[in-house]
Amino acid sequence: MGLGEGVMHRIALYVILLISSVGLAAAHPLAGSWRLQPELGTHLAAWNALDLIIEVDGDHVTLTRKFAAGRRTFEDVTKVDLSNPANMIPVEMWPDARYIGANIGGDKTKTVSGQWIGDGNVLRLNTDVVLATQQGEHPVNTLGTYTVSTNGERLTLIEVRSTRTQPLVFVFKRLQSDEARHTGNAE
Repeated sequence: MGLGEGVMHRIALYVILLISSVGLAAAHPLAGSWRLQPELGTHLAAWNALDLIIEVDGDHVTLTRKFAAGRRTFEDVTKVDLSNPANMIPVEMWPDARYIGANIGGDKTKTVSGQWIGDGNVLRLNTDVVLATQQGEHPVNTLGTYTVSTNGERLTLIEVRSTRTQPLVFVFKRLQSDEARHTGNAE
């Protein structure tokens, strides 16, 4: 191999590395599949497991939550246009604290608005919902802040709810494609 061939191989390697790093940089830090690490934060109560899938396309963010407890599963999808001050989203069930007998009430929708914070690595969502309990219907506001660690492997969600005096903290680890829960159950 002559000197020219070696230089050409190195240039080709640099080009491949550059293209790969540009592709990685284009992906949003929040985008991906995440699995709840229950020992690091607030307990899910009635659920044993939660996977979170986040898709980001500019100001369009889709959050898919996959809850599981034994063979019982539930999935909800929240599509938010951050440029819209009020996204009205239909709600089938309120899974966040089903064990206390709070169910979706009102018109069975939630109103969600949001914004990117700082350099766009933090997502803040403001959600309003009406819950039905034995005592009647109650408006609930949740302020959720999604933050990714500097190495991109941990996602922390801090939720402040109008019905609680303490914030909820949920810590997720980034999943690799082979770690996805295919069946959706927590067994």
